Amino acid sequence: MTETKIVPVLNTTSNKNEKEYPACSTCAKGGCCGGFGIKAGSEKEVVYRNIFLYLGMGAIVFGVSYLIMQILV
Repeated sequence: MTETKIVPVLNTTSNKNEKEYPACSTCAKGGCCGGFGIKAGSEKEVVYRNIFLYLGMGAIVFGVSYLIMQILV
C-alpha cells in the first residue's frame, strides 16, 4: 500500500486585524474600510466626487471602446 504524505498548509488568517474585521482584508466589500473609496461618515462632497469619478471613467472606457470598434470595422 502507498503511504500518504501530509502537505503543510499556510495559515492565511494570521493577521490580527483580519480576524476582527474580515471585510477590511478585501477590496470593495463595503465593510469597515469602505467600498469604492466611500467610508462610513464621509462628507457628501467626497461621496459625490467618487461616484462621478467612477461614472466618468466608465463613460471614457465605453467611448474609447466604441471608437476602436468603429476604426477596426
